[in-house]
Amino acid sequence: MAPSKTSTIMKWVGYATAILSLIAGIGAIEKTISGRLEAGRKIDTLLSSEAIELKGQDYWSAWRNLEQASRIDPDSAKVHAAQETLAMEWLENIRVREDEKFSDIAEKLEPVLMRGAAAEKSASRQADLLAHVGWSYFLRSREGRGGLDPAGPYAEAVQKDANNPYAQAMWGHWILWSHGDLTDAEHHFTLALASHRRQDYVRQLQLSALMNIHDDPEEEEVIRIANAMRIGQETVDKDVRSRIFSIYYTRLLPTRASTPKFINAVAPAEHLDTFLWLFEKDNLDESGIDLRSYYLATLEEAAGRREDALAGYTLLKRKIIGRNGSLLDAVDAGVKRLSGAQ
Repeated sequence: MAPSKTSTIMKWVGYATAILSLIAGIGAIEKTISGRLEAGRKIDTLLSSEAIELKGQDYWSAWRNLEQASRIDPDSAKVHAAQETLAMEWLENIRVREDEKFSDIAEKLEPVLMRGAAAEKSASRQADLLAHVGWSYFLRSREGRGGLDPAGPYAEAVQKDANNPYAQAMWGHWILWSHGDLTDAEHHFTLALASHRRQDYVRQLQLSALMNIHDDPEEEEVIRIANAMRIGQETVDKDVRSRIFSIYYTRLLPTRASTPKFINAVAPAEHLDTFLWLFEKDNLDESGIDLRSYYLATLEEAAGRREDALAGYTLLKRKIIGRNGSLLDAVDAGVKRLSGAQ
């Protein structure tokens, strides 16, 4: 029996509807793909801006860019990774603005670190994140926040990565901050250096921890570390050098009973080399130049370079003659010692 005209029409209507639906579906897919591509381009632009701001240590602007990227795609793995990297670097170089506290920043960053540590597959990266959680605890505890023990996350981190440079160095720093044992702290710093990762940061934290104490054994350890850094051709940033320079004032001027011990923290000839390596090229004000000349002559004398030391003392005495104070007294005593005057 031949199909009726009506059924034939209905069949073609069905075909047309299917075709139109297919076209509409294709259009929707294309629109979705286009939307995703546009979102991806926006995220990439924000990530590029964030990378520039991170390099310039404009952490607040970098954070705002990543927040915007996260709103576009809350599940973006590359946005999450960028947030974690930013959080760690920001905590390492944290500075607070007026009417701002360390805790204001640390509490903002900690959830990102915790999320990353929970999701991360790499043990080393997971340990990095946990160590920075511990550092955020430290920053808040120094503002009086109770109930936070940085050693907990540090210990968890080293279980995953035994020589993790962040966890071990931050742990050593925490021990000295808490007035713990120097030998114990140094053990952690040694393990951190054994990782051969972020050695510059480990050294910075190690020196900072020691110089926070202002005690003779720790100041002598600073010289030993600086000497090792010279031998290893490492670098010491300007702020740390300035803090080391200030140690010499309290240990060499005025002369203290512990002065020989300080000078002999390493072999006197090596101490002299390290002093020159640290400070010979520094641009100092006039007072700093005079002090550097005195420290240099003192170290030359200890290293057996008596003629150089006498010349240094004599030249400095001529420059500062007529001034009263401990520097002139110390310089005059040096001239007398080395010239044989009574």
